[in-house]
Amino acid sequence: MALFTDGPINGAVDLQNYENGILTVANTEQIDLAGKGALAQGEIATELILFLRRRYRQPDFLWAVTYGRTIGVDDVVVTDPLRRWHALKTLSLVYRDAYNNQLNDRYKGKWNEYEQLAKASGESYFQVGVGLVSGPIAKAAIPVLTTVPGNGPAATYYVAVAWVNQTGQFGSASEVAQLTTSTGQQLVVAAVNPPANATGWNAYVGEAPEATSLQNSSPIAIGNTWTLTTALQAGAPPSKGQQPTWFLVDHRLIERG
Repeated sequence: MALFTDGPINGAVDLQNYENGILTVANTEQIDLAGKGALAQGEIATELILFLRRRYRQPDFLWAVTYGRTIGVDDVVVTDPLRRWHALKTLSLVYRDAYNNQLNDRYKGKWNEYEQLAKASGESYFQVGVGLVSGPIAKAAIPVLTTVPGNGPAATYYVAVAWVNQTGQFGSASEVAQLTTSTGQQLVVAAVNPPANATGWNAYVGEAPEATSLQNSSPIAIGNTWTLTTALQAGAPPSKGQQPTWFLVDHRLIERG
């Protein structure tokens, strides 16, 4: 699962799962869906921080000290309840703007509906629990692709990378980069801007953007590149990020599993 700080929790396609006509509304009323999504994510971050601050006391205080946790959202995992809350909150903000643009009661009804749904979804999320992870490892930036002379074929490659932390957990894979090689060239992949707690990285390569797979048998060292010297391997799919280590619910830590 992605971390809260990895990027947008939901995109326009995700919002369409809740409201088929949202793209039409956004286009008609000239509303920036990405901007509203970022605003909703910021408001949710504030509520998360307030929630965590209230619980930064016994026994949670001892837990926080033990794991060196500071008050923030860097270690919050995007679970399904959080994703739903964000989508509904975003739709509420979109229809609020649409109503304020036109003072159209149809938009007002949608605004009120999604505002109530978002509020209920947020309450449910905190009842289920805030998923937290030990040793959060950030989503990787898009890799840098180059070539070196070799015996490779002419081909188009799609590449993603993911960071690995000190306990062997994988962060979310990067967006996919693309490079076309000529005959006699070999693909070279570089992972850039490693987070402080990264101890290595993984390379996922394929001949289609939706079909990349793990190519290295063990994490690649920070600062090293990876070169395609053989045929592509049928490895694991790209990492979707870390699973919660625990859930924080009503002053209790509930261990996973």
